[in-house]
Amino acid sequence: MKITKLLLDIDGTIVLLPVDWSKVLARIRSEGIEVTTFLGFVARYHGTDVFWRIHRYLEFLELEAVDKLTILDNADDLLKRVCKEIDIGFITMQSRTAAEKIISKLGIDKCDNFLGILSTREDSSTRIEQVAKAVKAMNVLPGEVLFIGDKVLDAIAAIVNGVKAIVVLRNLVSNRISDTDYIDEDLEVVGVRIARDLMEALRIARDLYGLYID
Repeated sequence: MKITKLLLDIDGTIVLLPVDWSKVLARIRSEGIEVTTFLGFVARYHGTDVFWRIHRYLEFLELEAVDKLTILDNADDLLKRVCKEIDIGFITMQSRTAAEKIISKLGIDKCDNFLGILSTREDSSTRIEQVAKAVKAMNVLPGEVLFIGDKVLDAIAAIVNGVKAIVVLRNLVSNRISDTDYIDEDLEVVGVRIARDLMEALRIARDLYGLYID
């Protein structure tokens, strides 16, 4: 099936947002909540009063961090080129305000084929839910969507939703995650390719799915 829509994660995939996550976790624990990760907190407490308190605190940090972000792999130029040929949209566990500011900073919002920020922390508790909402918003069959993210969770979310996926794993320390398991093997079995950077991900998209890049 032909790819007609490109969906991307933001932080870690096209930019690096310098948020001090230790501060965020400390703020969460100050609420009397013991969690190991921020995403775990969101999945468990999404929509509650404590979620919205942490959300507003983190949004303040994110908006400050946008001015200091690092653009990864010349993503602004790459995606402006890709956006001439295919519709692109974004999902993120950042706030909507921060995500919109990031995309505006990169100049992608001016692209004719920009579909917008399709799901953010405010309206989705997990990546799986975000991908589902994005596919629904794009009004296409899941098989027409390619999702590029930077986490194994992104691959899982794509698989659950019937979406094709490429995962950018920069500075991969080792494919071996235990004595009996290798992440590259697991992802290959379910049809997810690993890339070292965004350019390689787009080359894979071109070779596998005919995604045109000038």
